[in-house]
Amino acid sequence: MSDLKSQTIYRALRERILRNELASGTRLVLRELANTYETSDIPVREALRMLERDGLVEMVPYRGARVTALTQREIEETYFIRGHLESIATGLAAERMTEAELATLDGLMVLMREAVAAQAGPRFSDLNRQFHETIVAACGNQMLCELTMDIWQRHSGFQRVFRMVPERLARSQSEHEGIMAALHARDAKRAATLALWHKRSVGETVSTLVEKPAGEQDGAEGTA
Repeated sequence: MSDLKSQTIYRALRERILRNELASGTRLVLRELANTYETSDIPVREALRMLERDGLVEMVPYRGARVTALTQREIEETYFIRGHLESIATGLAAERMTEAELATLDGLMVLMREAVAAQAGPRFSDLNRQFHETIVAACGNQMLCELTMDIWQRHSGFQRVFRMVPERLARSQSEHEGIMAALHARDAKRAATLALWHKRSVGETVSTLVEKPAGEQDGAEGTA
């Protein structure tokens, strides 16, 4: 029962963090959360540990848990690594991807276009993740897949920043369209280049938001 409760609290807090309802640096007080979710401290503590593994929460000595604060250096380093890893993976996928995998991506593209039209940031974010995971999985290099997935998992907190930029949806989708065209053409060099540009573009968006005062970041939803 405790495990089920922990999972429920984990999912609820994760969604609130990714929606930016719990902003970067927000303290997460154990007793307050236990009261909110009408439970004991134990399942809340376990949920916070799971969020820490996701990179969404950090434990501060003598102060407890807080939503992970994004730093400029982390953003620059993460998107530099992600850009090059996903560029290599996308280039390989262009050469090795099956027709069935291309069809899966085409289906995701349709759904992402609908999400952009509806300005559905959370929905687009989920589809965006599936889109890039499908490409990386098709690269045929297991170590490259594992390294890329590890970076995604450790820095999933960056997703929440994108939900504050509605115009980023259309820009990201435009970049996806270019990548898809290169994949269909089996143009490995172009696919790799566009994937690298895409990640640089996303990284620039995140960096810009982190530089803004907190009051200027409220209100909008989006993703990339």
